[in-house]
Amino acid sequence: MKHDFKKAEILKAAAKVFRTKGYHATRIQDIADALGMQKGSLYYYISTKEDLLQGLVEEILEQSVELLGNIHNAEHKPREKIRLCVESHLQLYHNNIDAFGVFLNEDMHLINKNSSNDVFALLKDYENGWLQIFNEGVKSGEFNPKLNYKVIVKGIFGMLNWSYRWYHVKTGYSIKQVSEIFSDLILNGVGGESIK
Repeated sequence: MKHDFKKAEILKAAAKVFRTKGYHATRIQDIADALGMQKGSLYYYISTKEDLLQGLVEEILEQSVELLGNIHNAEHKPREKIRLCVESHLQLYHNNIDAFGVFLNEDMHLINKNSSNDVFALLKDYENGWLQIFNEGVKSGEFNPKLNYKVIVKGIFGMLNWSYRWYHVKTGYSIKQVSEIFSDLILNGVGGESIK
């Protein structure tokens, strides 16, 4: 995508239109209308609709991996790191709800095919970052060594990602409160009385 100064604005508009209409039903004209510009002018900044989808997904994944890396490298115990990971995941979703919705609803194979990065590799990096923290907790005795953390991480992602379907501020809970509830559920499950 050309001209980074417009990138954020264009991606934000595209995310909103993709989430409302669906990626396949969206035309470049719809995005241009949302931006209040001519379709020809929009083509000055992008080449294809796929560029926009790619940009949205890569941005979300790159931010996720970066935030997780910062947490992983921080001087915290594994339990606190998991709390921070849950909050970071939910906060990133909340701040980018339209893009996150597109990321969850579109075909990852299509996105990967058009991406300059390997989105599956980014997803794997993110998953591995969580697994490393759980492995730290097993080694330190904080987490139950008998559990299958690969499956647990996938379950956590399902729980966190599904919140995009039901969460909004009107539910009466802040993102911080929801992250605390989810963190308690996770940590009581992996580090409770089952450790012998």
